[in-house]
Amino acid sequence: MTIAEVLIALAIFAVVGVTFVSALGTNFKVLLVADQRTTAESLAKTQMEAINNAPYDNTPPYTYDKITGIPAGYDINIAVALVNPETGAVSAIDLGVQKVTVTITCQQHLPPEVLALESYKR
Repeated sequence: MTIAEVLIALAIFAVVGVTFVSALGTNFKVLLVADQRTTAESLAKTQMEAINNAPYDNTPPYTYDKITGIPAGYDINIAVALVNPETGAVSAIDLGVQKVTVTITCQQHLPPEVLALESYKR
């Protein structure tokens, strides 16, 4: 084997190695983002279930408690709007229906990743 053959073999090996390491890094990022989205979705569903199980809050500012055990880097925001059940429009008075929006923010992204879940509460 000549030195030229050895250098060509090393170059091919280096290209394959760099490609493999790059693919591993990309796969790791994809798995991390998928895990964060799954966590955010689980938090949103759990929070909405807790709100649905809570008694109807008919006293302004219409707040519901946040769930416990929120992982570091995540935040939950709960917004409540009164809704007219006949028209579906936002209402200034409580007609017995609230539109609840649960927003999950993951601070591990720049800009932060946001997931929102909406439901109605009677």
